[in-house]
Amino acid sequence: METFDELYYTDTYAREFDARVTSCEPAEGGFAIALDRTAFYPTGGGQPGDRGTLVPADALAPAPAAESAQEGEAAEAPGTVHVREAVPGAEPGTVLHLTDAPLAVGTAVHGALDWTWRRDNMEAHTGEHIVSGIVHALYGYENVGFHMGEKCIEVDFDGILTPEQALDVERRANAAIRDDVPVRALLPTPAQLDAMDFRSKKEHDGQIRVVTIDGVDSCACCGTHVATTGQVGLVKILRVGTKKKKTRIELLCGRRALELCEDLTGRLRDVSNFLSVADEDVPDAVRRLSGEKDELKHLLKQANRKIIDQEVASFSPTGALLTCYRDGLDVDELRYLCERVLEQTPATTCAALSPAAAGDGRIAYVLASEDADLRAACKQLNARLNGRGGGKPHMVQGSWAATRAEAEAAIAELLG
Repeated sequence: METFDELYYTDTYAREFDARVTSCEPAEGGFAIALDRTAFYPTGGGQPGDRGTLVPADALAPAPAAESAQEGEAAEAPGTVHVREAVPGAEPGTVLHLTDAPLAVGTAVHGALDWTWRRDNMEAHTGEHIVSGIVHALYGYENVGFHMGEKCIEVDFDGILTPEQALDVERRANAAIRDDVPVRALLPTPAQLDAMDFRSKKEHDGQIRVVTIDGVDSCACCGTHVATTGQVGLVKILRVGTKKKKTRIELLCGRRALELCEDLTGRLRDVSNFLSVADEDVPDAVRRLSGEKDELKHLLKQANRKIIDQEVASFSPTGALLTCYRDGLDVDELRYLCERVLEQTPATTCAALSPAAAGDGRIAYVLASEDADLRAACKQLNARLNGRGGGKPHMVQGSWAATRAEAEAAIAELLG
């Protein structure tokens, strides 16, 4: 039964601690070390396990920093063991530290957390509680899925949230952060628990830990959290997606959210400088450029069609098949070329080719005929030229992974 008496519960802000090795066994990728006490939170409840180091207490003082070390970077003590992740042990409340090296049973060690990683996860988990509590209060939806990653937090709700509603939730969450209200972890008795109103994803046996945020949320949770909502700093919802009457919200909290905002602000500044407009004028400038681009594409298409008309007028095919290879034509223009050839020349079948726009070495093709069904020939050409595509009886299109010479030879053989 979980007793919630480890350091990661009793002193959430403990960054370092002293302990003794109680077991050390080989594990995939290294070793699994157990200690008689630990501040390393083990993976669970959607929250990643802690990282850090274990150093034998009798290790020598750190050696002078090597010349290649980064400025301000401290040298490690001899015998330092790196903890890549803390995970639950076989018994409730036990923790295994997955390491890159072994430590003898009985060794006294000094543990140190990767505090940036832990603090990020504390901010993220608390921010998720704030968002989930607000969604539950406003819409009655339950949090039915939760995962904390380095790039974002994913939260699944059993109901539909619109982007506008999600923005309102974000604003309310940041208001709760500015209120800086306490975040408390309670261990209620069964009688106290019966009188409490709290969220829970599943039924629990034994002692239940309930994390409460004044006026915002109350939820059964085994994770680590900051002491007040103000320490979350910021909540930023990145995406809102709906599927099968469920909503997935992706968000960032705290330092990670701040870094994202700094990055996006920098990108906005780069764009505004490039366009020579103020930051707030970037959307209008982009819309204007998009409109200009569309107009230029239209003018270019008209010019290309005029060139195609002039070229077709100069064609004098000697047989029923005419094959045309032109650079820089898209599929619409290849179709237009085929149509004009069939309309204005004696040819009854046209193959129009151009390098594919993707620039991957493939050849885009359109095959058209006045009276022949081209679908069988298209399948044969695709098989021979490592191609893909298809279409209607009298016009097919696609692309081939072949050279111009290979394509023209195959066309002549099958359609000539």
